[in-house]
Amino acid sequence: MEDLKILSVTPTSEITFQFFGNSDDGDKIRESLNRLVQRRRLSEIALESTHFTFQQKPALRLQILRLDRSNEHEVHLGDEISLRCVAQGSYGIRFIWYKDNMLVNVSKANRGIRYEDLPNDGLDMHASILKIDKATILDAGQYTCQAIDRGVQQCKSLYVQVKNEPDVKITPMSTTVEKGSNIQLTCTTPNMHSTGIGFGWTKNRALLKLEPGSEIWEDLYPDGSILKITNVQKSAIYTCNVAHRSMSVRVELTNRTLVPTCSKEKSWALQWPDTAPGSEALLECPRRFVGPKVSRLCSMKDATTPEWLMPDFSNCLYEPLLRPYDRFRSLTLGYQNTTGSETILAFWNVLRSRELSLYPNEADRILSILVEIERYQRTIDPSDLHRSAEALTRIVNRILNEKNSILSPQRLWILLQIAEKNLMHWSKKLNQGCVHLSLSSMVVDIQPLQSQNSDSIIHSLQIPTNDYTYPDWYNDNIAIRLWKKRFRDGKSNSTYKGIVIVYKNVSSFLPNVYVKELDDGTDLEYWINSHAITVTVPSFKSDKHNKILVDLQMKQLRNHSGSWNVSCGLMDYSGSWNLNGCTANTFPGDGMTYCSCPNTGTVALFLTARAVRVVLAKKEQTTFIVTLGCGSCLVQCSLSLLILGVYWWKNRSWLNFLKVQCCGALIGAMALFIYAIRGNLSDRNYSLVAIGLEAFLLVGMSTPISEALIIYSQLVHIRSNQHFQPTVIAVITGVPILAVMATELTHKSTGWRHESWWLIYGSGVYNIFVTCATVMFFVFMILYMGVLHKAHALIEENVMKKETIESRTRLLHRAAVIICGIIATEASSIFYINSTSIIYHYVFASLSSVLGFIIIIAYVVSNEINLLRPVLRKLKWRLETSNERISEPIKVCSKIEAEMQNDAIPPPPSSILAEPYIETRGIAAGSIDMREFTTETSSYSKSSTSVAGRYLPEIRIDRPDDINLENYNTSPRKYQEAFDTAFAKRTSQCLAESYGVTDRNAFRDFAIHQNVPSECSGKLLCSADIESRLSAMPDVTLAVKTDVEHMTGVELKAREHVNVIPDIANTTERKQPDGEEKMPEIRITSCETTTSGMLDRISHDLDYLLNRTHTKEEV
Repeated sequence: MEDLKILSVTPTSEITFQFFGNSDDGDKIRESLNRLVQRRRLSEIALESTHFTFQQKPALRLQILRLDRSNEHEVHLGDEISLRCVAQGSYGIRFIWYKDNMLVNVSKANRGIRYEDLPNDGLDMHASILKIDKATILDAGQYTCQAIDRGVQQCKSLYVQVKNEPDVKITPMSTTVEKGSNIQLTCTTPNMHSTGIGFGWTKNRALLKLEPGSEIWEDLYPDGSILKITNVQKSAIYTCNVAHRSMSVRVELTNRTLVPTCSKEKSWALQWPDTAPGSEALLECPRRFVGPKVSRLCSMKDATTPEWLMPDFSNCLYEPLLRPYDRFRSLTLGYQNTTGSETILAFWNVLRSRELSLYPNEADRILSILVEIERYQRTIDPSDLHRSAEALTRIVNRILNEKNSILSPQRLWILLQIAEKNLMHWSKKLNQGCVHLSLSSMVVDIQPLQSQNSDSIIHSLQIPTNDYTYPDWYNDNIAIRLWKKRFRDGKSNSTYKGIVIVYKNVSSFLPNVYVKELDDGTDLEYWINSHAITVTVPSFKSDKHNKILVDLQMKQLRNHSGSWNVSCGLMDYSGSWNLNGCTANTFPGDGMTYCSCPNTGTVALFLTARAVRVVLAKKEQTTFIVTLGCGSCLVQCSLSLLILGVYWWKNRSWLNFLKVQCCGALIGAMALFIYAIRGNLSDRNYSLVAIGLEAFLLVGMSTPISEALIIYSQLVHIRSNQHFQPTVIAVITGVPILAVMATELTHKSTGWRHESWWLIYGSGVYNIFVTCATVMFFVFMILYMGVLHKAHALIEENVMKKETIESRTRLLHRAAVIICGIIATEASSIFYINSTSIIYHYVFASLSSVLGFIIIIAYVVSNEINLLRPVLRKLKWRLETSNERISEPIKVCSKIEAEMQNDAIPPPPSSILAEPYIETRGIAAGSIDMREFTTETSSYSKSSTSVAGRYLPEIRIDRPDDINLENYNTSPRKYQEAFDTAFAKRTSQCLAESYGVTDRNAFRDFAIHQNVPSECSGKLLCSADIESRLSAMPDVTLAVKTDVEHMTGVELKAREHVNVIPDIANTTERKQPDGEEKMPEIRITSCETTTSGMLDRISHDLDYLLNRTHTKEEV
């Protein structure tokens, strides 16, 4: 017998004791004790035999510790773990569980873990079972069961291994190659060796087939696989599958000559490979870091320039932080060996001793761990929160002191919330104490509010105080005032503490500019311009009886222009800024702004400006006015288009086409304006409407420029052909449209989206359109001034008729008015879309209506008035010719002036015009009026009228060509006449230029001729050499008189049939294929002094023709 021990002595002198002995000696010990009781005395102690009780129990014996599973060696992630500990002992036996020398405390766990003691089975056998619902990798380790009975303890241990899933890793994790390249992918499982599980590959989620020469793979020893890809032709995603785990890598195919890539570089201790735009480069975490990967995105800065964005290290954890974090994770699993505050202190010690700066977004992982610890403390162990408050504050300071340590504004808001909650827990344990922490990136003050008794109890606090020192950058003042209603009992012993946190550089972690859409359709731009200040009073709640007011005097960090306003922003619980929560007052000169807030929170100064984006006018009245103005312009332009279209169809000229084009462009622009204003456009329709408006308005502006350029070409003696005018129109119209389309394609390639259906100040579309419109206006002004200068010079030189020049200048003036109207309408539309003022709505509507009025006046009404001019001019000519005589022997009537005056108007009635000409391939005599190209010799002027259906062949006026008709066997002898040399020189200068009238589908060109020398006589007798490639020749009638009466008697009668005269040049064969005969050319070769020269020549030609006819008949 040994270890005798008295367990208890009661007041009634009952003694309980125990001892240990051999179980085989139990009977002997019982007999000895009975004898002792029978004696009733043990030394001086009397014994009562009736109260003697003897019990024999087995001693403590820990028999078994095992895992309740059929296969103890197969515990996988997520499986249930059940450990059974069986011991023999008394009823007071206790069991305690340990895991890797850490106490298993189920009250500290935030998962399913428990243990239970089974009752005695009658054989003094006791058991305890530890159950874990889902196994994790941290559950692997040595479990110990400790049994304690009557002061004796025994332990037994068992190692449990949790089989982890394979961690699949592919090298490289991302790659960009060119077409035809070769690449090798290696798949391994670093956390497991000799798994005995096969490796499989898939391509684009389909089982990869073994194709020699293209894609083959081979196994690695002990575990791994290599995929060799030869002659890459397409981008693809390759996946390595191991058991239930897999990893994928994208092989990006690119053409570096067509698509620029982000070039490889070394930064942040990592070598970044060439990467295609829109792809991420994935690398392993740097040395001394653990985690799956580091990512970095390659994006397009603009249409041609790629750039690397900031890398993301949020998946990497600094290796020294891993051990304290694993201990904390074990605590959350129920293995107590640390606390949350001890983990935060360990983190701070690691970060304090770390000399290396934080990598970009590395603090995101640290912040996640801090949030996890704070949540655990708040739910499981609230008493532990205040113990790590200072260390957590210093960790926040270290994070804010590192540039780019956090890249997400939302994560920054979480960091500020953690800091505020941490200080609130700290303030509750301070009682009457104060705290002041002046750190590099933040200053913390926890001070009690001073109480002032009156009708209502007032508590106030002023920060900064004179008791502490503050850094140089601290320029703000904070005042907190509380109003609390005094109740009848007068008891109010509450003590409040105010917490003030001033952050130095929070603005560097926030976006440069915030954009907020307001209710009136505008966008509000704002950006932070001060330190961020957090103010809170933990135990105070504001209601109708208790109020709080926070007054802040804040220094602006940067000066601002007058276009920006200053607002105080209050951060709400979602992390966004409310610019209406506080009132701001700014006094000029000192750069200070005073904010008054009715609530606590985080406050900062913001510079605000409205980026106007009125998609749809909100007031129906102004919307109706704008629609009415645009509709008025639409109706007037439509009416003009109808009239001009009918006339252009009958009299097709390029000038008429330009007027039709201008009307059509304005109709399209006004229709789009009405559609955008009245309809609710979606964002995806913005680009279509904006492009349409730009195109229509630029086409409308190009019309006056084309008109001015055509008029200018006529005045500067440019010899035009049938392709000159359409080329001018195509170039002037196409270039600005091309610029708009190219800009839109660039925006599409860069992903840029339109902010509105029209031009917004500062946008790229706005800048390009305004630039195009400005350049086009200056081009027109240069042409306008050039044409006016040239017209003035021609009038002074007396080369052209003054009336003809004035008709062209009037057309130019009308074009100037139209382009000015279009520009005014464009400017008002831009003000309308970018301003909320109703005035611009009325201005835009008015100018749109005026533009339509200008179009119908300039293109229709003014030319309708011009229709009467030929009639009046003809009547006046008839009256004057009865009293005056004209010494012109040959009258050649012209359509030049009538066409220039009436290119865009309907034809006059045939009853007031001369008789029409039949369409022939010859020329009607009297169709050329040389008076437009000679100096006026009389006080009256005559103009031929435009005749529908009258088309002339090309007429060229040139120096005499020496055409030798004697080269042919049937040609007459060349007519020769002697004349003096002086006269030849003089006559050669009479008509030095040419003009032509092309076929039915061509437009008329007019060339202005040089001055007629004074030596030339007013009488012109011209011989016409007719060169024809036709088998028939039109009738040519020449009237030669010496007075006005004979000349006015010339009548041009319409002929249904044309007299056919044999070809002078050749009578045996055609010189051109059928259907390709050229129009006859008439060359006015020389001027004669008398009519006899011309008559002699005609008689000579007639003699030849008659002789030739007789010869043919004889043959």
